Amino acid sequence: MRKVLSDCEDHRCPTECQLEQSNTPWQCTVSLLPFGQTITNKSDVTDRIRRAQRAILSPTIPTDAFLTGDGMENTQPEFPFSHNCIVLRISGSDVTDLNFIDLPGLFSGGQNEDMDLIKNLTVSYIQKPSCLILLTVACETDFVNQGAHQLAKEFDPDGYRTIGVLTKPDRIPPTEEGEWLPFIRGERENTATWFCVKCPNSQAIKEGITWEQARAAELAFFSSTQPWSTLKDDLGTQLGTEKLTTFLSNKLCDAIEERLPDIQKKLDKRLEETRRELDELPPPPSSTPMKDILRLIFDFTRAAEKQSEDAFRIAIRQTAPAFIPQFRDETNEDSDAEFKSYRSPAFLEGEERPDEIGLDDGEKIFINDVLETAENAVTRELPCNFPFVIPKGYIIERVDQWDEPAQTLFNSTLEKLKEITLDMVDKHFERYIHGGLKQQVRTIVRAQLELRAKETSKRIEFLLQVEREPFTENKHSFRDYRRKFLAYYKGLYHSHSNNYFIDRLRQSRYSSSEFNSALNMIISNLAFIGIHNVNPLDLAVLKPSESEDVEDALRIMADVRGYFQVAYKRFVDNVPKAIDENLVLGVAKDLQDALVSGLGLDLPDAHERCVRYLAEHPRLADKRERLSGRKNRLELALGELDMVFV
Repeated sequence: MRKVLSDCEDHRCPTECQLEQSNTPWQCTVSLLPFGQTITNKSDVTDRIRRAQRAILSPTIPTDAFLTGDGMENTQPEFPFSHNCIVLRISGSDVTDLNFIDLPGLFSGGQNEDMDLIKNLTVSYIQKPSCLILLTVACETDFVNQGAHQLAKEFDPDGYRTIGVLTKPDRIPPTEEGEWLPFIRGERENTATWFCVKCPNSQAIKEGITWEQARAAELAFFSSTQPWSTLKDDLGTQLGTEKLTTFLSNKLCDAIEERLPDIQKKLDKRLEETRRELDELPPPPSSTPMKDILRLIFDFTRAAEKQSEDAFRIAIRQTAPAFIPQFRDETNEDSDAEFKSYRSPAFLEGEERPDEIGLDDGEKIFINDVLETAENAVTRELPCNFPFVIPKGYIIERVDQWDEPAQTLFNSTLEKLKEITLDMVDKHFERYIHGGLKQQVRTIVRAQLELRAKETSKRIEFLLQVEREPFTENKHSFRDYRRKFLAYYKGLYHSHSNNYFIDRLRQSRYSSSEFNSALNMIISNLAFIGIHNVNPLDLAVLKPSESEDVEDALRIMADVRGYFQVAYKRFVDNVPKAIDENLVLGVAKDLQDALVSGLGLDLPDAHERCVRYLAEHPRLADKRERLSGRKNRLELALGELDMVFV
């Protein structure tokens, strides 16, 4: 191989030889990326290397121009040297597994940038601890000026990795042989082992000298030419190419054996990294795309989640009428502290949150206001009878305030559902951007959301319209709330009127023993006639008001407030249920069919569509192929290492 390289003009770029033993006939591939067809005739390699070197020195010219005709032989190269490498991949039954790099020789007297390029190129290889340095020195030159020797000493000061080779011994001037023999004896460079070889001259190469003939001529030269023929037998092992080859083989084996644990450790680490990179890649496209698409759709539709909002309930609760069972002129209307006790019925504790019990719309409605409304509404009713339009008016005023919270809940739920659903699209279909599946699904989902949103909005409007006509079949709850609010309002009215009866009911433990005994007896006797769970304050309803007008106003307040309690709870249940059923669950319910239809999975070309949808990006496919190839090579290398020296 060295014969071929030495015949290829001046070396102006690195040449890497990758030798591989195989059972196939001998062949050589010269690669730039690559460069030409595989060579099966050894005599063609020299010409191919010449052409490759000219191509690598003129990178702007298409490489094909160097493969045909004279190979641009007379074209001036664009660069004198290059750090790019020519690679020879050689395999055959008579080839030993080995890689080596033939570098351009160091020189002096040229352009500084050229010398720096060659020097840096050389350093990039020999600085590696795993690199054996084959230092060749022509005997026709001055050893002192050999820059390669200085670099070898710098990066291998102990000479463990350096093998010196003296070439062209036949060109040593007479009487000057003594200057080179000390290298062989180890007297000149005792840190490295030196050899001497004699290669065929250019004339012999042109005449087609064979490898065997060259080795025979070399042996004859060292056997018959002084002072080489007079060297001791032990030093004779350092003369000739075959002796050098044997030594290099043993040296290489020693180096490999020494570095084997470290090599194996690095290979293991690199293999682990490669496997991890492969695991991080999404799975490759499936061989059953139709099945995979349907699975993706199923998983996505099952992942739709139901959302709820406390803000809606609180907003509706805040529309409760702020009835004040007092006359306006008997109170400080601007004092919120004075009215705080009017807004916290104790009987609501346990069924409403503590921070919601006192909520109302803030518009205080006094006895005066109720009586005025009642008087304006009376037409031909009998005394002490007020038409239904009075409580209905108060109820409608409340219901009219429910539209905005309902729309707010609907809009916030819709926006949240859009955000969650489209995030789920991104999560489930993120891998399938290249084939257009993700964008197609997003379009279908948006259309489905808009369709369900229109239906849900109509449903909410229907519920609001229904609530504008007061009605309930939940009579038990209405009567219970009405009774409790009436007692509550009466108690507040009498307590503000300096009536100590209500105070004594509220604080029975501070009343006299006679009052408490009588109170307990009344409550006990009520139980005998079937009236249970009576609180002392409930008895306030039995105390007549100071006027029938006040009594009527308090009853209207209790009617409206009791019905509000029933209606608002019904509404805060029905609206979220309508949103859940028509919007949230409605989207998920119809989504699978919409996706199947929208993606065209019910069409004759469904399989081809699925293949396109699941196609991965070429960069991802290339990365997968590259990592898989690296993984296979690393596993093969580790397997071969396990067999070394067995």
